[in-house]
Amino acid sequence: MAQHHHHHHMARNDWIRLGVVLLVAVGALYLVYPFWPLQDVVQLGLDLQGGVRMVLEGEGVDEMGADLRSETIDRLITIIDNRINQYGLANTEVRVFGGDRILVSLPGATDPEEARQLIGQTALLEFRRVYDAGTSPLDDLSPTSSSHELLRNREGVPFLVGTEILLTGAALSDAAVRSSQSLTAAGQFQIALEFNQEGAQQFASILLDLGAGEQLGIILDNTVYSAPVIQESIVQVARNQGWRGVQDGSSISGIRSQEEARILAIALRAGALPVAVRVVEETTVGPTLGDDSIRRGMMTIAIGFLLILVYMMAFYRVLGVVANLALILNMLIVFGALVLFRAVLTLPGIAGIILTIGMTVDANVIVFERVKEERRTGKSPLAAVRSGFEKSLSTLLDANITTLITALILLLLGTGPIRGFAITLGIGVVGSLFCALVASRLLLEKAGFSGFIPVRVAEASE
Repeated sequence: MAQHHHHHHMARNDWIRLGVVLLVAVGALYLVYPFWPLQDVVQLGLDLQGGVRMVLEGEGVDEMGADLRSETIDRLITIIDNRINQYGLANTEVRVFGGDRILVSLPGATDPEEARQLIGQTALLEFRRVYDAGTSPLDDLSPTSSSHELLRNREGVPFLVGTEILLTGAALSDAAVRSSQSLTAAGQFQIALEFNQEGAQQFASILLDLGAGEQLGIILDNTVYSAPVIQESIVQVARNQGWRGVQDGSSISGIRSQEEARILAIALRAGALPVAVRVVEETTVGPTLGDDSIRRGMMTIAIGFLLILVYMMAFYRVLGVVANLALILNMLIVFGALVLFRAVLTLPGIAGIILTIGMTVDANVIVFERVKEERRTGKSPLAAVRSGFEKSLSTLLDANITTLITALILLLLGTGPIRGFAITLGIGVVGSLFCALVASRLLLEKAGFSGFIPVRVAEASE
Protein backbone atom coordinates (compact mmCIF):
# COMPACT_ATOMS: atom_id res chain seq x y z
CA MET A 1 0.00 0.00 0.00
CA ALA A 2 2.75 2.38 1.01
CA GLN A 3 4.51 1.42 -2.19
CA HIS A 4 1.43 2.35 -4.18
CA HIS A 5 1.05 5.64 -2.35
CA HIS A 6 4.65 6.53 -3.10
CA HIS A 7 3.97 5.87 -6.73
CA HIS A 8 0.93 8.06 -6.75
CA HIS A 9 2.86 10.95 -5.18
CA MET A 10 5.56 10.63 -7.83
CA ALA A 11 2.92 10.81 -10.47
CA ARG A 12 1.53 14.05 -9.12
CA ASN A 13 5.00 15.55 -9.07
CA ASP A 14 5.48 14.50 -12.66
CA TRP A 15 2.20 16.01 -13.71
CA ILE A 16 3.33 19.27 -12.18
CA ARG A 17 6.65 19.08 -14.04
CA LEU A 18 4.95 18.18 -17.27
CA GLY A 19 2.51 21.03 -16.76
CA VAL A 20 5.34 23.52 -16.21
CA VAL A 21 7.21 22.36 -19.32
CA LEU A 22 4.07 22.51 -21.46
CA LEU A 23 3.15 25.89 -20.05
CA VAL A 24 6.62 27.27 -20.84
CA ALA A 25 6.56 25.78 -24.33
CA VAL A 26 3.06 26.99 -25.20
CA GLY A 27 3.68 30.39 -23.61
CA ALA A 28 6.87 30.84 -25.61
CA LEU A 29 5.18 29.75 -28.84
CA TYR A 30 2.41 32.25 -28.20
CA LEU A 31 4.89 35.08 -27.55
CA VAL A 32 7.06 34.30 -30.57
CA TYR A 33 4.17 33.95 -33.02
CA PRO A 34 4.28 34.84 -36.04
CA PHE A 35 7.99 33.72 -35.90
CA TRP A 36 8.97 35.73 -38.99
CA PRO A 37 9.77 38.47 -40.09
CA LEU A 38 11.99 39.01 -37.10
CA GLN A 39 11.09 42.66 -36.53
CA ASP A 40 7.47 41.66 -35.98
CA VAL A 41 8.57 39.33 -33.20
CA VAL A 42 11.21 41.17 -31.18
CA GLN A 43 12.28 44.79 -30.96
CA LEU A 44 15.50 45.30 -32.87
CA GLY A 45 18.37 47.52 -31.80
CA LEU A 46 19.89 50.33 -33.83
CA ASP A 47 22.49 48.02 -35.38
CA LEU A 48 19.80 45.70 -36.76
CA GLN A 49 16.97 47.96 -37.86
CA GLY A 50 18.79 51.16 -38.63
CA GLY A 51 17.91 54.55 -37.24
CA VAL A 52 19.55 57.74 -36.09
CA ARG A 53 22.43 58.00 -33.67
CA MET A 54 23.42 61.41 -32.36
CA VAL A 55 26.03 62.71 -30.00
CA LEU A 56 25.02 65.98 -28.33
CA GLU A 57 26.93 68.55 -26.38
CA GLY A 58 25.45 71.07 -23.98
CA GLU A 59 26.81 74.56 -24.56
CA GLY A 60 29.24 75.71 -21.88
CA VAL A 61 29.03 72.39 -20.04
CA ASP A 62 32.79 71.86 -20.18
CA GLU A 63 33.38 75.14 -18.31
CA MET A 64 31.09 74.25 -15.39
CA GLY A 65 32.17 72.94 -12.01
CA ALA A 66 31.82 69.19 -11.54
CA ASP A 67 28.60 69.33 -9.51
CA LEU A 68 26.80 71.77 -11.77
CA ARG A 69 27.99 69.87 -14.83
CA SER A 70 26.61 66.53 -13.70
CA GLU A 71 23.36 68.17 -12.62
CA THR A 72 23.00 69.92 -15.99
CA ILE A 73 23.73 66.73 -17.90
CA ASP A 74 21.23 64.80 -15.79
CA ARG A 75 18.57 67.41 -16.51
CA LEU A 76 19.37 67.39 -20.21
CA ILE A 77 19.10 63.59 -20.32
CA THR A 78 15.83 63.58 -18.40
CA ILE A 79 14.25 66.22 -20.62
CA ILE A 80 15.49 64.73 -23.90
CA ASP A 81 14.43 61.26 -22.81
CA ASN A 82 11.04 62.62 -21.86
CA ARG A 83 10.57 64.32 -25.22
CA ILE A 84 11.56 61.24 -27.17
CA ASN A 85 9.23 59.04 -25.16
CA GLN A 86 6.34 61.42 -25.69
CA TYR A 87 7.16 61.45 -29.37
CA GLY A 88 6.55 57.72 -29.37
CA LEU A 89 9.69 56.05 -30.72
CA ALA A 90 10.39 52.61 -29.27
CA ASN A 91 13.55 51.36 -27.47
CA THR A 92 15.36 54.63 -27.68
CA GLU A 93 18.36 55.21 -25.51
CA VAL A 94 19.63 58.46 -24.05
CA ARG A 95 22.73 58.31 -21.90
CA VAL A 96 25.97 60.00 -20.91
CA PHE A 97 28.73 59.44 -23.40
CA GLY A 98 32.42 60.17 -22.95
CA GLY A 99 32.05 62.13 -19.73
CA ASP A 100 30.08 65.22 -20.73
CA ARG A 101 28.38 64.42 -23.98
CA ILE A 102 25.04 62.73 -24.51
CA LEU A 103 24.41 59.82 -26.81
CA VAL A 104 20.94 59.45 -28.30
CA SER A 105 20.03 56.26 -30.19
CA LEU A 106 16.73 56.25 -32.04
CA PRO A 107 16.17 52.84 -33.66
CA GLY A 108 13.68 52.94 -36.50
CA ALA A 109 13.82 56.72 -36.88
CA THR A 110 14.46 57.66 -40.47
CA ASP A 111 14.55 61.43 -40.40
CA PRO A 112 17.53 62.97 -38.60
CA GLU A 113 16.13 66.47 -39.21
CA GLU A 114 12.99 65.67 -37.24
CA ALA A 115 15.01 64.10 -34.45
CA ARG A 116 17.26 67.16 -34.34
CA GLN A 117 14.24 69.46 -34.09
CA LEU A 118 12.70 67.40 -31.35
CA ILE A 119 15.85 67.26 -29.26
CA GLY A 120 17.28 70.67 -29.97
CA GLN A 121 14.16 72.77 -29.38
CA THR A 122 15.12 74.86 -26.42
CA ALA A 123 11.47 75.97 -26.28
CA LEU A 124 12.17 78.93 -24.06
CA LEU A 125 8.72 80.37 -23.56
CA GLU A 126 8.40 83.95 -22.37
CA PHE A 127 5.51 86.33 -21.88
CA ARG A 128 6.59 89.97 -22.28
CA ARG A 129 4.84 93.29 -22.72
CA VAL A 130 4.62 94.57 -26.29
CA TYR A 131 5.14 98.34 -26.61
CA ASP A 132 4.91 98.67 -30.36
CA ALA A 133 4.25 96.31 -33.25
CA GLY A 134 5.07 96.77 -36.92
CA THR A 135 2.82 95.57 -39.72
CA SER A 136 5.42 94.47 -42.30
CA PRO A 137 9.04 93.25 -42.16
CA LEU A 138 10.09 96.59 -43.71
CA ASP A 139 8.84 98.65 -40.77
CA ASP A 140 11.59 100.31 -38.82
CA LEU A 141 11.18 100.21 -35.04
CA SER A 142 14.06 100.97 -32.75
CA PRO A 143 14.24 100.63 -28.96
CA THR A 144 14.12 104.02 -27.23
CA SER A 145 15.17 102.84 -23.79
CA SER A 146 17.28 100.02 -22.35
CA SER A 147 14.12 98.35 -21.03
CA HIS A 148 12.91 97.78 -24.60
CA GLU A 149 14.19 95.24 -27.08
CA LEU A 150 13.50 94.50 -30.74
CA LEU A 151 12.28 91.00 -31.64
CA ARG A 152 10.65 89.75 -34.82
CA ASN A 153 7.91 87.27 -35.58
CA ARG A 154 8.23 84.38 -38.02
CA GLU A 155 7.54 86.61 -41.00
CA GLY A 156 10.19 89.06 -39.87
CA VAL A 157 7.74 91.74 -38.67
CA PRO A 158 9.42 93.76 -35.86
CA PHE A 159 8.03 94.07 -32.32
CA LEU A 160 9.22 96.32 -29.55
CA VAL A 161 8.96 94.30 -26.36
CA GLY A 162 9.92 94.87 -22.76
CA THR A 163 13.14 93.20 -21.60
CA GLU A 164 11.37 92.22 -18.39
CA ILE A 165 10.19 88.60 -18.58
CA LEU A 166 6.76 88.47 -16.98
CA LEU A 167 6.28 84.71 -17.15
CA THR A 168 8.32 81.74 -18.38
CA GLY A 169 7.65 78.16 -19.48
CA ALA A 170 8.14 77.07 -15.87
CA ALA A 171 4.60 78.34 -15.26
CA LEU A 172 3.08 75.64 -17.48
CA SER A 173 1.58 72.35 -16.40
CA ASP A 174 0.52 71.26 -19.88
CA ALA A 175 0.67 72.16 -23.55
CA ALA A 176 -1.56 70.47 -26.12
CA VAL A 177 -1.98 70.84 -29.87
CA ARG A 178 -5.33 72.17 -31.13
CA SER A 179 -6.23 72.99 -34.69
CA SER A 180 -7.57 76.51 -34.68
CA GLN A 181 -11.31 77.00 -35.16
CA SER A 182 -11.37 80.04 -37.42
CA LEU A 183 -10.40 79.37 -41.01
CA THR A 184 -9.12 82.90 -41.37
CA ALA A 185 -6.24 82.19 -39.03
CA ALA A 186 -3.11 81.84 -41.11
CA GLY A 187 -1.51 79.25 -38.84
CA GLN A 188 -4.02 76.46 -38.59
CA PHE A 189 -2.49 75.06 -35.44
CA GLN A 190 -2.39 76.31 -31.90
CA ILE A 191 -0.85 75.07 -28.71
CA ALA A 192 -3.27 75.43 -25.83
CA LEU A 193 -1.39 76.25 -22.64
CA GLU A 194 -2.42 75.29 -19.16
CA PHE A 195 -0.72 76.97 -16.22
CA ASN A 196 0.13 75.38 -12.92
CA GLN A 197 -1.30 77.15 -9.87
CA GLU A 198 1.69 79.40 -9.32
CA GLY A 199 1.86 80.21 -13.02
CA ALA A 200 -1.84 81.02 -13.15
CA GLN A 201 -1.52 83.32 -10.12
CA GLN A 202 1.34 85.19 -11.83
CA PHE A 203 -0.65 85.34 -15.07
CA ALA A 204 -3.70 86.78 -13.31
CA SER A 205 -1.63 89.52 -11.69
CA ILE A 206 0.04 90.35 -15.04
CA LEU A 207 -3.40 90.78 -16.62
CA LEU A 208 -4.51 93.09 -13.82
CA ASP A 209 -1.25 95.08 -13.95
CA LEU A 210 -1.21 95.63 -17.69
CA GLY A 211 -4.95 96.11 -18.01
CA ALA A 212 -7.24 95.87 -21.01
CA GLY A 213 -6.03 97.16 -24.35
CA GLU A 214 -2.35 96.38 -23.73
CA GLN A 215 -0.55 93.83 -25.87
CA LEU A 216 1.06 90.77 -24.34
CA GLY A 217 3.77 89.06 -26.41
CA ILE A 218 4.05 85.28 -26.39
CA ILE A 219 7.63 84.57 -27.34
CA LEU A 220 9.28 81.23 -28.07
CA ASP A 221 13.05 81.05 -28.49
CA ASN A 222 13.20 84.82 -29.07
CA THR A 223 10.61 84.73 -31.84
CA VAL A 224 7.26 86.45 -31.32
CA TYR A 225 4.55 83.88 -32.00
CA SER A 226 1.56 85.95 -31.06
CA ALA A 227 0.88 89.30 -29.45
CA PRO A 228 -2.75 89.27 -28.37
CA VAL A 229 -4.41 92.42 -27.09
CA ILE A 230 -5.68 91.87 -23.54
CA GLN A 231 -9.48 91.91 -23.61
CA GLU A 232 -11.59 93.55 -20.94
CA SER A 233 -13.44 90.27 -20.43
CA ILE A 234 -10.34 88.32 -19.35
CA VAL A 235 -9.31 91.13 -16.99
CA GLN A 236 -12.76 90.84 -15.40
CA VAL A 237 -12.34 87.07 -15.06
CA ALA A 238 -8.94 87.54 -13.43
CA ARG A 239 -10.47 90.08 -11.04
CA ASN A 240 -13.54 88.03 -10.13
CA GLN A 241 -12.41 84.42 -10.28
CA GLY A 242 -8.71 84.81 -9.56
CA TRP A 243 -6.11 82.38 -10.89
CA ARG A 244 -8.55 79.52 -11.47
CA GLY A 245 -10.36 81.57 -14.09
CA VAL A 246 -7.25 82.10 -16.18
CA GLN A 247 -5.54 78.76 -15.66
CA ASP A 248 -6.27 77.75 -19.20
CA GLY A 249 -7.41 79.66 -22.23
CA SER A 250 -4.05 80.99 -23.37
CA SER A 251 -2.58 79.63 -26.53
CA ILE A 252 0.33 80.00 -28.89
CA SER A 253 -0.95 80.48 -32.41
CA GLY A 254 0.63 81.08 -35.80
CA ILE A 255 2.08 77.58 -36.13
CA ARG A 256 2.12 76.30 -39.66
CA SER A 257 2.15 72.52 -39.44
CA GLN A 258 0.73 69.97 -37.08
CA GLU A 259 4.12 68.27 -36.86
CA GLU A 260 5.79 71.48 -35.75
CA ALA A 261 3.05 72.15 -33.22
CA ARG A 262 3.48 68.63 -31.88
CA ILE A 263 7.24 68.97 -31.46
CA LEU A 264 6.83 72.38 -29.78
CA ALA A 265 4.14 71.12 -27.44
CA ILE A 266 6.35 68.20 -26.42
CA ALA A 267 9.26 70.56 -25.79
CA LEU A 268 7.06 72.83 -23.68
CA ARG A 269 5.62 69.95 -21.66
CA ALA A 270 8.99 68.36 -21.01
CA GLY A 271 10.41 71.70 -19.93
CA ALA A 272 13.04 73.93 -21.46
CA LEU A 273 16.56 72.57 -21.76
CA PRO A 274 18.83 74.14 -19.11
CA VAL A 275 21.41 74.94 -21.79
CA ALA A 276 21.29 74.92 -25.57
CA VAL A 277 22.48 71.66 -27.10
CA ARG A 278 24.20 71.15 -30.40
CA VAL A 279 24.68 68.00 -32.40
CA VAL A 280 28.37 67.12 -32.49
CA GLU A 281 28.04 63.96 -34.49
CA GLU A 282 25.16 62.35 -36.28
CA THR A 283 24.99 59.09 -38.16
CA THR A 284 22.05 57.57 -39.88
CA VAL A 285 22.41 53.82 -39.71
CA GLY A 286 20.79 52.39 -42.80
CA PRO A 287 18.51 49.43 -42.30
CA THR A 288 20.28 47.80 -45.27
CA LEU A 289 23.22 47.12 -42.99
CA GLY A 290 20.59 45.94 -40.55
CA ASP A 291 18.85 43.64 -43.06
CA ASP A 292 22.18 42.16 -43.94
CA SER A 293 23.15 41.69 -40.30
CA ILE A 294 19.82 40.10 -39.50
CA ARG A 295 20.13 37.74 -42.45
CA ARG A 296 23.68 36.79 -41.54
CA GLY A 297 23.01 36.55 -37.84
CA MET A 298 19.90 34.45 -38.34
CA MET A 299 21.73 32.27 -40.88
CA THR A 300 24.49 31.70 -38.35
CA ILE A 301 21.95 30.78 -35.68
CA ALA A 302 20.07 28.49 -38.09
CA ILE A 303 23.17 26.74 -39.44
CA GLY A 304 24.69 26.27 -35.98
CA PHE A 305 21.34 25.03 -34.76
CA LEU A 306 20.92 22.48 -37.57
CA LEU A 307 24.51 21.23 -37.40
CA ILE A 308 24.15 20.61 -33.70
CA LEU A 309 20.78 18.87 -34.17
CA VAL A 310 22.36 16.55 -36.77
CA TYR A 311 25.51 15.97 -34.71
CA MET A 312 23.56 15.09 -31.56
CA MET A 313 21.38 12.67 -33.51
CA ALA A 314 24.42 10.99 -35.08
CA PHE A 315 26.42 10.81 -31.88
CA TYR A 316 23.80 10.08 -29.25
CA ARG A 317 21.12 8.48 -31.41
CA VAL A 318 17.92 8.39 -29.38
CA LEU A 319 19.40 10.44 -26.55
CA GLY A 320 20.22 13.02 -29.19
CA VAL A 321 16.48 13.42 -29.75
CA VAL A 322 16.09 14.39 -26.10
CA ALA A 323 18.92 16.93 -26.35
CA ASN A 324 17.46 18.33 -29.55
CA LEU A 325 14.01 18.75 -28.05
CA ALA A 326 15.63 20.55 -25.11
CA LEU A 327 17.51 22.80 -27.53
CA ILE A 328 14.40 23.69 -29.51
CA LEU A 329 12.58 24.48 -26.28
CA ASN A 330 15.43 26.73 -25.16
CA MET A 331 15.41 28.69 -28.42
CA LEU A 332 11.70 29.28 -27.88
CA ILE A 333 12.39 30.33 -24.30
CA VAL A 334 15.09 32.84 -25.35
CA PHE A 335 12.97 34.54 -28.02
CA GLY A 336 9.84 34.35 -25.89
CA ALA A 337 11.66 36.04 -23.01
CA LEU A 338 12.99 38.78 -25.31
CA VAL A 339 9.40 39.51 -26.32
CA LEU A 340 8.11 39.25 -22.77
CA PHE A 341 10.67 41.63 -21.25
CA ARG A 342 10.51 43.95 -24.27
CA ALA A 343 14.26 43.47 -24.55
CA VAL A 344 16.02 44.75 -27.63
CA LEU A 345 17.81 42.32 -29.92
CA THR A 346 21.19 43.61 -31.13
CA LEU A 347 24.00 42.04 -33.15
CA PRO A 348 25.90 41.07 -29.98
CA GLY A 349 22.58 39.66 -28.74
CA ILE A 350 22.59 37.28 -31.70
CA ALA A 351 26.10 36.22 -30.62
CA GLY A 352 24.69 35.54 -27.16
CA ILE A 353 22.05 33.27 -28.70
CA ILE A 354 24.67 31.30 -30.62
CA LEU A 355 26.57 30.82 -27.36
CA THR A 356 23.34 29.69 -25.70
CA ILE A 357 22.91 26.93 -28.29
CA GLY A 358 26.31 25.58 -27.34
CA MET A 359 25.56 25.81 -23.63
CA THR A 360 22.27 23.96 -23.87
CA VAL A 361 23.89 21.07 -25.68
CA ASP A 362 26.81 21.14 -23.27
CA ALA A 363 24.47 20.77 -20.30
CA ASN A 364 22.77 17.79 -21.93
CA VAL A 365 26.07 16.14 -22.84
CA ILE A 366 27.30 16.38 -19.25
CA VAL A 367 24.08 14.74 -18.03
CA PHE A 368 24.12 12.00 -20.69
CA GLU A 369 27.73 11.04 -20.00
CA ARG A 370 26.94 10.79 -16.29
CA VAL A 371 23.84 8.71 -16.96
CA LYS A 372 25.84 6.36 -19.20
CA GLU A 373 28.46 5.93 -16.47
CA GLU A 374 25.78 5.08 -13.93
CA ARG A 375 24.22 2.60 -16.34
CA ARG A 376 27.57 0.87 -16.78
CA THR A 377 27.75 0.20 -13.07
CA GLY A 378 24.77 -2.07 -13.61
CA LYS A 379 21.93 0.16 -12.42
CA SER A 380 18.53 -0.10 -14.07
CA PRO A 381 17.87 2.53 -16.76
CA LEU A 382 15.59 4.63 -14.53
CA ALA A 383 17.95 4.45 -11.56
CA ALA A 384 20.83 5.41 -13.85
CA VAL A 385 18.87 8.43 -15.11
CA ARG A 386 18.01 9.51 -11.59
CA SER A 387 21.51 9.25 -10.13
CA GLY A 388 23.06 10.61 -13.34
CA PHE A 389 21.01 13.78 -12.98
CA GLU A 390 21.73 14.08 -9.28
CA LYS A 391 25.47 13.69 -9.79
CA SER A 392 25.74 16.15 -12.67
CA LEU A 393 23.61 18.73 -10.89
CA SER A 394 26.46 20.41 -9.00
CA THR A 395 28.69 20.55 -12.10
CA LEU A 396 25.88 22.15 -14.10
CA LEU A 397 24.94 24.65 -11.42
CA ASP A 398 28.56 25.71 -10.85
CA ALA A 399 29.24 26.27 -14.52
CA ASN A 400 25.97 28.05 -15.21
CA ILE A 401 25.79 30.20 -12.11
CA THR A 402 29.25 31.67 -12.79
CA THR A 403 28.10 32.50 -16.34
CA LEU A 404 24.92 34.03 -14.97
CA ILE A 405 26.88 36.22 -12.56
CA THR A 406 29.10 37.36 -15.44
CA ALA A 407 26.00 38.20 -17.48
CA LEU A 408 24.56 40.22 -14.59
CA ILE A 409 27.78 42.19 -14.14
CA LEU A 410 27.88 42.95 -17.87
CA LEU A 411 24.23 43.99 -17.75
CA LEU A 412 24.82 46.42 -14.89
CA LEU A 413 28.09 47.93 -16.06
CA GLY A 414 28.01 47.54 -19.83
CA THR A 415 26.98 49.97 -22.54
CA GLY A 416 24.29 49.27 -25.14
CA PRO A 417 25.88 46.51 -27.24
CA ILE A 418 27.41 44.71 -24.25
CA ARG A 419 24.08 44.78 -22.47
CA GLY A 420 22.45 43.31 -25.57
CA PHE A 421 24.86 40.39 -25.32
CA ALA A 422 24.34 40.02 -21.56
CA ILE A 423 20.53 39.93 -21.87
CA THR A 424 20.39 37.03 -24.32
CA LEU A 425 23.20 35.23 -22.50
CA GLY A 426 21.46 35.55 -19.14
CA ILE A 427 18.11 34.36 -20.48
CA GLY A 428 19.90 31.53 -22.30
CA VAL A 429 21.65 30.29 -19.15
CA VAL A 430 18.43 30.13 -17.17
CA GLY A 431 16.70 28.51 -20.12
CA SER A 432 19.36 25.87 -20.66
CA LEU A 433 19.29 24.90 -16.98
CA PHE A 434 15.52 24.56 -17.10
CA CYS A 435 15.70 22.51 -20.29
CA ALA A 436 18.40 20.15 -19.06
CA LEU A 437 17.19 19.65 -15.50
CA VAL A 438 13.43 19.67 -16.00
CA ALA A 439 12.55 18.98 -19.63
CA SER A 440 15.28 16.46 -20.52
CA ARG A 441 14.79 14.62 -17.25
CA LEU A 442 11.07 14.37 -17.80
CA LEU A 443 11.65 12.93 -21.29
CA LEU A 444 14.24 10.41 -20.08
CA GLU A 445 12.25 9.26 -17.08
CA LYS A 446 8.72 9.32 -18.39
CA ALA A 447 8.78 9.17 -22.15
CA GLY A 448 10.58 5.84 -22.19
CA PHE A 449 13.80 7.20 -23.65
CA SER A 450 15.77 5.69 -20.76
CA GLY A 451 15.51 2.26 -22.35
CA PHE A 452 17.87 3.41 -25.08
CA ILE A 453 20.80 4.29 -22.81
CA PRO A 454 23.70 2.08 -23.99
CA VAL A 455 24.72 -0.50 -21.37
CA ARG A 456 28.34 -0.65 -22.35
CA VAL A 457 30.61 1.50 -24.45
CA ALA A 458 30.20 0.77 -28.14
CA GLU A 459 33.25 -1.05 -29.57
CA ALA A 460 33.69 1.56 -32.29
CA SER A 461 34.77 4.28 -29.91
CA GLU A 462 37.38 2.19 -28.02
